[in-house]
Amino acid sequence: HELFEYFQRYARTAPELTLVLVGNPVMPVPDHPQIRHLGFVSDLEKFDAMAAAELLVMPSYYESLSMVTLEAWALGRPVIANGGCDVLAGQCVRSNAGLFYEGYEEFAEALHTILAHSALRRALGENGRTYFNTHYTWPVIEQKYLGMLERLEQEGGSFVNHLNPLPGWFGRHRRDLPPGQEVVARLPTGPAPLAPSTEVGNR
Repeated sequence: HELFEYFQRYARTAPELTLVLVGNPVMPVPDHPQIRHLGFVSDLEKFDAMAAAELLVMPSYYESLSMVTLEAWALGRPVIANGGCDVLAGQCVRSNAGLFYEGYEEFAEALHTILAHSALRRALGENGRTYFNTHYTWPVIEQKYLGMLERLEQEGGSFVNHLNPLPGWFGRHRRDLPPGQEVVARLPTGPAPLAPSTEVGNR
């Protein structure tokens, strides 16, 4: 994995640094003296580990909403995220609570910057806590839902009434309606042609 490659490269100049992994492995974990894999842990143990860490690294390219990133910010920990994921990069920008990287050089610089500057580390962590409390606590989410329901009630269902009804499953799959009719008409008929056989041998 990219994170393992980047960390092992960076660790050559930072022998005091430790990468701690939590959760069931989905890929081989390198046998490295500065990489510790705790395996599956309880939520309490996970939060204790995050609270004891200097920062969280989120290396995923594919996130819709990173719960572990929000958990780190709730605990006041800054985040280094993969800039190849637009969601993570956007969260770092909006929260002002993390840095993101694209490539090893940016990863190394982001890691060094946060670790070497305690004031910046604390500021990013506090920004993360504020961002979480402002947007993602249960009372905030509850108010968002209540506000949405209130707006729908005020509109009296007018928006819903303007929507055309969707056909049922059978209606959507009828073959005598376009474009299904045209697609079926273009399909070949008769037995499928046999693929030519190819013999491989020594000549």
